[in-house]
Amino acid sequence: MDATDYEKYLSFAIEDYAKDKVTAGTWNEEEAIDLATKSFNKLLPEGKDTKNDYLYSIEDNSLDKKVGFLWVHLNKTLYGSKLFIYDFIVFEAFRNLGYGKQTITCLVEKAKKMDVSQIDLHVFAHNKGAIHLYEQTGFVATDISMSKQIK
Repeated sequence: MDATDYEKYLSFAIEDYAKDKVTAGTWNEEEAIDLATKSFNKLLPEGKDTKNDYLYSIEDNSLDKKVGFLWVHLNKTLYGSKLFIYDFIVFEAFRNLGYGKQTITCLVEKAKKMDVSQIDLHVFAHNKGAIHLYEQTGFVATDISMSKQIK
């Protein structure tokens, strides 16, 4: 991802993350953008050049278009290496066209070359499309957080 794409990604992703946190009931609308911005600044202190973080523009070369973004973090431990998908966005106009599956397939191939043993992620419960994609590509739920609103 180049600097121009990073700025586009950051602008889109902060707003998208804030919206998801509000929908999930974690944050209120008034604080969401500020909290999302702080989260991104904390996780990417060096921007696109943050160590062990890989940011990609997802492109369809046949269309000469960007169709989304992917951000993964490499976590090396004594027991091996894992990738964590921090963000995976396929733009609305390009959803359900196979780009998600192709991206996961490419990521798995890259993970193998990096000697990574596992890919983890978090998905918001309201994001049924993403859950379906992840299940189709072999991801399984490992932890489930639940909440009950009392009004």
